[in-house]
Amino acid sequence: MTAVSQRGYVRHGLSGQITSPKKRVLMKNFDSRTYSINDFVEWDKQNTLILNASFQRRAIWSDDAKSYLMDTIIRGKPIPKVFIRQKINASTKTSIRDVVDGQQRLRTILAYVQDGFTIAKKHNEVFGGKYFSELDEVVQTDILAFEVAVDLLINLPDSEILDIFNRLNSYAFVLNEQERINSNHFGQFKILADEISRKHYDYWLNQKIISNNKILRMDDVNLVADLLISLIEGIKAKRQIKTYYTTYEKKFNADSAELSAQFDAIISMIGRLFPEGLANHYYRRANIFYSLFTAVAHSLYGIKGLNTKKAKLNTSTEIQRARAGLDRIAEVIEAEDIKTLTDSQRDFKKDIRLATTDQTVRERRAKFLLSLMA
Repeated sequence: MTAVSQRGYVRHGLSGQITSPKKRVLMKNFDSRTYSINDFVEWDKQNTLILNASFQRRAIWSDDAKSYLMDTIIRGKPIPKVFIRQKINASTKTSIRDVVDGQQRLRTILAYVQDGFTIAKKHNEVFGGKYFSELDEVVQTDILAFEVAVDLLINLPDSEILDIFNRLNSYAFVLNEQERINSNHFGQFKILADEISRKHYDYWLNQKIISNNKILRMDDVNLVADLLISLIEGIKAKRQIKTYYTTYEKKFNADSAELSAQFDAIISMIGRLFPEGLANHYYRRANIFYSLFTAVAHSLYGIKGLNTKKAKLNTSTEIQRARAGLDRIAEVIEAEDIKTLTDSQRDFKKDIRLATTDQTVRERRAKFLLSLMA
């Protein structure tokens, strides 16, 4: 109950709390809840779940995107929050749930549990190629019990909903290039780059190659993708990463297991060259690390288009000699009088200072390191 005093103050309910009518009351426009996938399935059957196309902001998902989402769910990993406007009809005592954000996710989930498609084997070797009805009953139950985080917008008009999303977007991070790439690709190359970057998470941090904050913005995935491209195609300009993601999304013929093993072997060899780690070396800088990685990769496996002599890294003596040569970059970088440097040393010093990632410069840097390792 609410009573109004003679002075215009408002007394609320049984608590007797008094507030001034001039004091604004903050009204919460949403309620955060979690619902199981089975809840959405039941609402869809009851025609109380409305996937309103007028709020659709993204293009229709590709088969790979759908497969990747369901693989995420089947692995028990979280998915982004869904926003639903719940319209309550007091006279009929029913609720209509109007999906305003997350439609593609829910369409994908509903299609999957209705045997609309299968998860791709490249995303999940165990459950790939099987329709939902073909899965073990325990797995089906786990999928239906999977919880989706939801913000309910209770009885709000379209104008209010748009205002809410405009405000949310005002505080959102602007996606960098790698984050945009990852949000639009779901192929084997993307999966491989993600897996390798996660596998070497501690390495990037311990060697001080990439900070934790930059890892959160996917700089580690960007570096791994760049390095994988060098193993497959040869040294390329960094700006071409997006192009290769798109190319590999359509067709990726490389052996992922072999590439992963080669990547690990190269990192291991760098560890043998620098058993104390890279944290206190110039090689921890991302652009110099790229050159070190490709120089070692060329020595072990050969890099396409890098027409220069390989360094021998078969024995402890050869590794020690290569290390002694690699240590000489400190003299080049720290040289105050460039007149004391050779042409190749001056080029290297300039290339490092400018941190250029063009193909020609990258090849020149790798060749210079290989000459030191010989």
